[in-house]
Amino acid sequence: MEIRDFFNGQLAKWPEARQRYEDLAKVQTRDLQSLRVQWNPARMVSTGAKIDAKSLEKRPCFLCSANRPQAQFSEPLEDATNGDRYELLVNPFPILPMHFTVPLNAHEPQRIDGHYAMIHQLTAKFPDLTVFYNGPRCGASAPDHLHLQAGTGDSLPLRQHWARFQLKTVFALNDDDSIAMLSDFAVPAFVIRSKNAENDRRLFEKLYHCLEILQTINTQHSTPNTPHPTPNTLKEPMQNIVSWREGEAMISVVFPRQKHRPDCYFAEGDDQMLVSPGALDMAGLIITPRQQDFERMTATKAEKILRECAIDEVLAQKIAEKLSEKTVTVGIVSAQEIKFSLNGAYSVDEIAVEGAQVATMTEKGIFWNERLHKKLIFNPLSEKSSFTIEDVTIGVDFHWNRKENQTFRGTLRLTIDDDKILVINELSVEQYLESVISSEMSATSSLELLKAHAVISRSWLLAQIEKKKEVSESENSEKIAQKLDSFPQLGESKEAIRWYDREDHALFDVCADDHCQRYQGITRITNPLVAEAVKATRGQVLTYSTPNTTQESTPNTQICDTRFSKCCCGRTEEFQYCWENVAKPYLTSVECPYCHTQDAALIRQVLNDYDQETPDFCEWTETIDSEQIAAWLRTKHNIDLGKITDLIPLERGKSGRIWKLKIVGTKGSFTIGKELEIRRTLSDTHLKSSWFEVEKLENDVKKLEKKGKTVTQKLPSPVGEGSGERLSFLLKGKGWGHGVGLCQIGAAVMGENGTKYDEILKHYYKNAELKTLY
Repeated sequence: MEIRDFFNGQLAKWPEARQRYEDLAKVQTRDLQSLRVQWNPARMVSTGAKIDAKSLEKRPCFLCSANRPQAQFSEPLEDATNGDRYELLVNPFPILPMHFTVPLNAHEPQRIDGHYAMIHQLTAKFPDLTVFYNGPRCGASAPDHLHLQAGTGDSLPLRQHWARFQLKTVFALNDDDSIAMLSDFAVPAFVIRSKNAENDRRLFEKLYHCLEILQTINTQHSTPNTPHPTPNTLKEPMQNIVSWREGEAMISVVFPRQKHRPDCYFAEGDDQMLVSPGALDMAGLIITPRQQDFERMTATKAEKILRECAIDEVLAQKIAEKLSEKTVTVGIVSAQEIKFSLNGAYSVDEIAVEGAQVATMTEKGIFWNERLHKKLIFNPLSEKSSFTIEDVTIGVDFHWNRKENQTFRGTLRLTIDDDKILVINELSVEQYLESVISSEMSATSSLELLKAHAVISRSWLLAQIEKKKEVSESENSEKIAQKLDSFPQLGESKEAIRWYDREDHALFDVCADDHCQRYQGITRITNPLVAEAVKATRGQVLTYSTPNTTQESTPNTQICDTRFSKCCCGRTEEFQYCWENVAKPYLTSVECPYCHTQDAALIRQVLNDYDQETPDFCEWTETIDSEQIAAWLRTKHNIDLGKITDLIPLERGKSGRIWKLKIVGTKGSFTIGKELEIRRTLSDTHLKSSWFEVEKLENDVKKLEKKGKTVTQKLPSPVGEGSGERLSFLLKGKGWGHGVGLCQIGAAVMGENGTKYDEILKHYYKNAELKTLY
């Protein structure tokens, strides 16, 4: 469809509208420094419109097809993202040379949340148009019917002077998609720049959520006796939007508002000026339907009107700070049914909800609140709001596996993952870190250890997010995932070397369990020192610089992948012996003379309650029956080696941890690695580490040296069919975990001895540099 042909065809058939466009060409305008005022008598209908509930009930909706003039044409349009149907109409009361209204074909309240994608589609389909949106309390003359507007012309001061404005980026997805703050215009505003429709929608949702939280908080602070929103009272954050195309990119300028109409609108006598600002007014084109207001308008008065309706610089800065916070998405749990409680007001589906909730997975989607949903997003309406999820599993596949109720801050997302509901928590990185530190260890340790852990947890997280982007953008990302997930069977190969990393989280950044970093919400945040440690190190990460191959003078700096473990037992391991075969210069093997401690009080400061169920964390022994190993190989890997006759360490890392182990049986042999695969194969859950020596024990007793005496101990009952003689293996091990990077117990001893956090980091991460990113 050629939009000019549609426009001309409509005017040819609608004399009243044609006359108003002819009159528009004669309206007077005046420049007021950087603003402009237009005297437009035809806009009295909109400017003087009563939009209270009673008035709206009395009048028929002029955007519904049944109430439109017979001469008014419509052209169907569809929102490709959700299937909503709109109609393109010529606006019979124009401000712009070609002025259109784009209403939804259903009578639903004016609300941009969930419909912003249509703005992007309109600018893509009609790149010459400026598309704009008036909020229900921000200039919309039909707040009861969802609609957009669009038009042509160069009369908007915002667009005319766009090149001279300075934009300060406050959040960016990449070089092409970002949110910036516009501070040198008449009023504060935020600018979304994007070349990608999905990223554009994501950026707007982020900005919308910030407006929703901060404007709610601002209202509550200004009127302390006002209760927080309750069901059916939630209103859209006040805003206007003006959007247009600039080359391949779309520009959306969002004007947050704090007032519908200025005081002068309601004044009497000479003090009255009938100006009811909408999106075009906020963009610098002040519309006055009365001649006396047009003649009396000055630059000072115009700017005062706009500033009175817009947010102030203080709130704009708070929004910018909220936007600039780095966020993380954490996968919490998945199940057929999710029971949860909203502890405070949350917004979802255009209403405010709180209290006990249940969401159930069905064949057709997520069933919640008597409706089916593809996904649900619960946004908190207060910084104090939280949500509690029942029966969250912690210690997945570990011996401390259990379920507990956990409470979280931030946004709650429910989405479909195969045939289950996946719970995702989205929150700021700094809030996330407070929980991680308290979940990974007891929060009662020294402040210096807490600071060190804040830095490495932040570094690891941001490094993983960056790595995830690289993997997802790689043309070979699918092949990489297949390689990591493959496990050759005995008939295919006599060796299977496998490592586990974080690329398998497609729907969120990190999970909440030991596979990534323990994250148990605010359930275990009990010590104010944790918040102090996170605040004191805000934005600090460890980085490593390598020479740039194209510009030798400019080093290539990357955030360090700062791994850590419970106890290294004397020496840390190097990265390549546990994961991919890439040596990381900051994860070298270093001595740790600190973690071989028996200080029970200090250990209690570091280990959480369930971690204290493992007392022999540094030196340990395990006795494993050969039949048990054969059974594990059959059930875990579908490998039958017959009777196991030997375990032979083939390769060890710098610390002594085995990363390649040969398992010998009567039907053949099989070599396995790396360290985590070894630990999983030789245990129901996990061995504490792969740093062990192997001793074969025959028949039904084993001999142990205890206090200078040789004693015997009965072996466990054999698993499967025996053959008379029995064989078992005594593993004499050291350490708890992979041993790479910081040793938590060793670092705790250093912190208790007065070592500062930056020195602790230097000890465990050689060649790394401490930097502040934000």
